[in-house]
Amino acid sequence: MIAGGSEGIGFSFAEQLAARGINLILIARRTEPLNIAAEKIRANFNVQVRCEAVDLTSATVAQQIAALTQEYDIGLLIYNAGAANRVELFLDAPLQQAEALVALNCRGPLLLCHQIGTALRKRGRGGIILLSSLAGFAGGAYNAAYSATKAFDTILAESLWAEFKSYDVDVLGLVAGATNTPASANSGAQFGVYVPMSADAVAAEGLAQLGKVPVWVAGESNRATAQLLRAASRETAIDYMSAGAAALFGKPYPLKDC
Repeated sequence: MIAGGSEGIGFSFAEQLAARGINLILIARRTEPLNIAAEKIRANFNVQVRCEAVDLTSATVAQQIAALTQEYDIGLLIYNAGAANRVELFLDAPLQQAEALVALNCRGPLLLCHQIGTALRKRGRGGIILLSSLAGFAGGAYNAAYSATKAFDTILAESLWAEFKSYDVDVLGLVAGATNTPASANSGAQFGVYVPMSADAVAAEGLAQLGKVPVWVAGESNRATAQLLRAASRETAIDYMSAGAAALFGKPYPLKDC
């Protein structure tokens, strides 16, 4: 089951799993992109693909996922939903925007990990990959809610790694940096001389590291950045993340110069 499987990193996961002969359940909010993704996979691989249009922020998501877990023996959950569509100062964006990110990036993974994790424990094997972001390594201006939710995802993955390994269920927090996806293109990010990773490369590293480590930062340059952030003072790390977001989206920083 891939939540957020219609495009970007989620679709790359779908293709790479289909190449291994694994049947898929693709979940996303919109039906049309799901159907397009499914047809591409069916045309290239001999696997079954089921599409489910699910709003992962809705009040009924638990019931919808429960129905799928009863119908299918799900061996791997990939939670890829939750990209930030744009950046703004916290007080300049509607509160509902931040609340939606919390529902998508925090409540959604909790629900799916609990429901599918229960089935995986009974199964005695399987895996979970939660997509996180370098933005979760430190807070920063313009990304307050998104950074906070991605920090949540990383810590959740670490905690479940510790608990689920006793059930022979592998858990990985996969941390992505800037990645060339439709979501990043729609966000208005300007990468300049920086070359973002491909979605295929991020997915490939995630599948390769599942079962080996609790958290993996995709991309050599991103791992170097993560090491710098871990070693820096919190003030330095926050300034670095703030300046990076500002440069990426053409925003001013420091804010006292606004």
